[in-house]
Amino acid sequence: MITATIALHPPASVGVEWETDKPLAGLTSIKIGGPADYFATVTHPHQLLRLVRWARSVELPYLILGGGSNVLISDAGVRGLVIHNRCRAIRIDPAPCCVFPLDERPFLYAESGALLAGAARTSINAGLAGLEWAVSVPGTVGGAVINNAGAHAGEVKDSLWDVMLLDESGDVEIVRAGELGYCYRHSRLKRGQIVQGGFGPVVLSANFRLAPGDGEDIRARAQGFLEHRRRTQPVEPSLGSTFTNPPGDYAGWLIDAAGLRGKRIGGIEVSRTHANFLINPTGVGGASAADVLALMGLIQENVYQRFGVQLQPEIQRVGEWG
Repeated sequence: MITATIALHPPASVGVEWETDKPLAGLTSIKIGGPADYFATVTHPHQLLRLVRWARSVELPYLILGGGSNVLISDAGVRGLVIHNRCRAIRIDPAPCCVFPLDERPFLYAESGALLAGAARTSINAGLAGLEWAVSVPGTVGGAVINNAGAHAGEVKDSLWDVMLLDESGDVEIVRAGELGYCYRHSRLKRGQIVQGGFGPVVLSANFRLAPGDGEDIRARAQGFLEHRRRTQPVEPSLGSTFTNPPGDYAGWLIDAAGLRGKRIGGIEVSRTHANFLINPTGVGGASAADVLALMGLIQENVYQRFGVQLQPEIQRVGEWG
């Protein structure tokens, strides 16, 4: 525990249920991870604001957990407060005519805990193009904004207009997409490969600028992306894509060509469906974060020896790693 002798509890005005020593494995896509010292779930941005501001006031480090994909939580867990973000409102807003008098492209507004695939489905149902690539992508809007999530030649940065942030000083600000330093699977909001509790900025919501299109064509593209995912990605618990694709190549192909498809360490194995996915077939309790790191290290070593390519993790390690 971060503090074994001091009982911390937010005031009732914050409006959250408070838990201690909360197991986190079940909240991640890989079903691995130790406990959080403190844990609370938020369902409205006002709760998220109040809770983060309170945590800062008592110097309690916090970490936002969304959909739990592309993150590996340490077996030792997370020191401080884990905030489970379930702020999930999504809506379509018209473009304000006073700002865009000659451009009627609407906005899709999504709170940061909304599922990215849910935002994509909302846009598809409204006949709007620009997010259909995301219909098969796991995780939340907040995580997608931070990591510039992408698939099928689309990325968050392609249609993101602006983001509402709670900054380090506790103020709410609107930041345009062009100010976020986007590149492949990265933005200036990303905190590196190892993430611990801290006092950094928090994504509250995002606006995407979309274009009216042919509804039938949009739905057909989305259906194609969903079918591609079903054919090419495992159904077992996984981290999602484990490594980023090297320039001009594919991590999955390199791992497969190195003879590692089906390779297993402990309870973790390289998926036979897609070699860039590490799977935990037995779910919670079946594998450890240490198993994942060991298999990742073996993959990196073998691919480098065979091809001279150093694979870089796409996932983030969360919590205490010694």
